[in-house]
Amino acid sequence: MKIDFHVHQPARQPDGTYPFTADEYIAYMDELGIDISVMLTIDGFWQDPVACNDYLAEWISRASVPGRLIAYCTVDPRKPGAADEVERCVTKLGMRGIKLHNWLQGFSPLEEFMAPVCEKAAELGIPLFFHDGTPPYSTPLQIAHLAVRHPNLNVVLGHAGLHDMWQEAIAAGRRHRNVYLCMSATPPFAMERIVAEVPLEQIVFGTDGGLFHQPRQPYVDYRFREFETLDIPSETKSRILGENALRLLGLEWK
Repeated sequence: MKIDFHVHQPARQPDGTYPFTADEYIAYMDELGIDISVMLTIDGFWQDPVACNDYLAEWISRASVPGRLIAYCTVDPRKPGAADEVERCVTKLGMRGIKLHNWLQGFSPLEEFMAPVCEKAAELGIPLFFHDGTPPYSTPLQIAHLAVRHPNLNVVLGHAGLHDMWQEAIAAGRRHRNVYLCMSATPPFAMERIVAEVPLEQIVFGTDGGLFHQPRQPYVDYRFREFETLDIPSETKSRILGENALRLLGLEWK
């Protein structure tokens, strides 16, 4: 099993189309042996998140093979009804998590308006996935404090601290068992330290794919190749790419 836990839907073009289809991206996944990609919006961080959730769901629904692309919704947590939108996306659109880009969306994860969204995510049993590693509002321990406030919520650090804050991401993972580290655009030496120091069941991997306007995403291949070169046991790599990711998605390990 090989799961890419951090991929973006391509940005919607002015005419309402996309630069490539879900099936074209799945064909590229097949080339790389990727079984599942977790799809996150891009447009929803600065456009109407409700509309962008619908766009993402529609784009995925056109895939000829179901289950290969799993969507996370987004919301503006400052607006009334954000928790209701989360419930709609999960119960009506089949989404399995929430992605917030606290830096681009311009809010602190510790504001009081976050509580309804966190409570709804915990109630629905879905993870809350954050951009991290790029201040302001995106330091790993700042985000991880939500795991203290909401002990039944799984919080995902979407970049495991990136290049500058991976040591803080390690601290967050060691302190809080409901904080997961998604190693995405994290340097190899930092990934090896993360695996050595954070409980293994709290680690997943992603590529941050989808940012190119073509289905073949060169750095998706590059980042998987980089992951394979890590000096960690093959069984550990398999658990990060498979069992851990499936558990966080609420899917069964086969």
